[in-house]
Amino acid sequence: MRRDVLAGVAGGLTAGGLTLWAGATYLPKAAIRLPGTSAPAEPAPAPEPPLKDWPTLDAVAQRMIERKVTPGLSLSVMRDGHLLYSAGYGRSQLAPSHDVTPHTGFRIASISKQFTAAAILLLAEAGKLSLGDPLARFIPDFPRADVMTLRQLLSHTAGLDDYLSGRHADILTAAQTHDYTQQGLLEAIKTSDPLFRCPPGMKWVYSNTGFALLGIVVERLSGLSLAEFCRQRLFIPAGMSRTGIDPVTLSAPDLCEGHRANRSLRDGFGQVWPVSPSFAGGSGGVRSTSADLCRWHAALLTGKILKASSLAAMLTPTRLKDDSFALDRENTRAPGYGLGMRLGFIDGTPFFTHSGRINGFTGQLLTLPTQRLTLAVLYNCDGANDGGFFPAQHDLRQEAIRLGRMA
Repeated sequence: MRRDVLAGVAGGLTAGGLTLWAGATYLPKAAIRLPGTSAPAEPAPAPEPPLKDWPTLDAVAQRMIERKVTPGLSLSVMRDGHLLYSAGYGRSQLAPSHDVTPHTGFRIASISKQFTAAAILLLAEAGKLSLGDPLARFIPDFPRADVMTLRQLLSHTAGLDDYLSGRHADILTAAQTHDYTQQGLLEAIKTSDPLFRCPPGMKWVYSNTGFALLGIVVERLSGLSLAEFCRQRLFIPAGMSRTGIDPVTLSAPDLCEGHRANRSLRDGFGQVWPVSPSFAGGSGGVRSTSADLCRWHAALLTGKILKASSLAAMLTPTRLKDDSFALDRENTRAPGYGLGMRLGFIDGTPFFTHSGRINGFTGQLLTLPTQRLTLAVLYNCDGANDGGFFPAQHDLRQEAIRLGRMA
């Protein structure tokens, strides 16, 4: 990853005592070229340096396994586009037992949203849409589609509720074992109740519905399935050879099973099943590895996926109709939101991130752009029924950041 530059700082925003980056976008020099100039020739890739030996990080991760915080986890740390650390711990499956390796695939849940956002931005670059377009241009039969824009869907400000929350258990159980067509997913979304929480542009309301609809927009404009569009335009260019959006029938020894704490069982965990990738759609259908996720942020920041203006849009805090910032007031660390990406500070250092949580899986992908540091951590446990899960997750993340900063 080439050295990042801080461009377009518009000042600070104070909300609840937390200063946010306001109008700040972090763009790599590689993504910025003068009009009429050609891109410089790509230098031959340097050999990857050996991975770091970080015993203190190993110890934190191994302690999570021994204390049965999670059956398994995968953690990778990257700096300047080079992997510093990539390791797996524990088990990906309990019976029969399979170990987690750096190549083990996990469902990444809502980390997927940034891929859907990038897909929409690529279509905008191609002139196929504008972020200000109403949803009605692409899905005219969706309720109130004429009053919500693609930008509002991308930033959770369209006023939509969440089709994955509060659904009848029978519907979600059926969604675990069925692949959905585009029309089948759209009909399932339309039947969610309530469908709306507020008028568009009035407040920030986290909504899987919006990103599922955006996935449908990608399919209708590109003529490809969301899985194939992402494979061709995002995963392959980013070098993500172990990432995809799978059918429910896919089975392989290097894929994780999902789990939830159940101390009445011998292993301390019971297997649980997430909804199918096609039912999660653009909101949470991707499967990946921690190393591939680091490669994704490296590709974003070196201009391999999006133009500089598109990346700026993704990393610029959203404003509501009254010009106030759209904030997730329940998230004190990263209350700002761009397009498919959360924005915040760690110890005064800006970062962009997205976490993900779905039945059986949890994860986070985070980059500190001014320090050129990215980390990804994936768990095959959803943290339910265990009050120690999220504190342990915090400790692992902090140790990884500490060591990455020192590298």
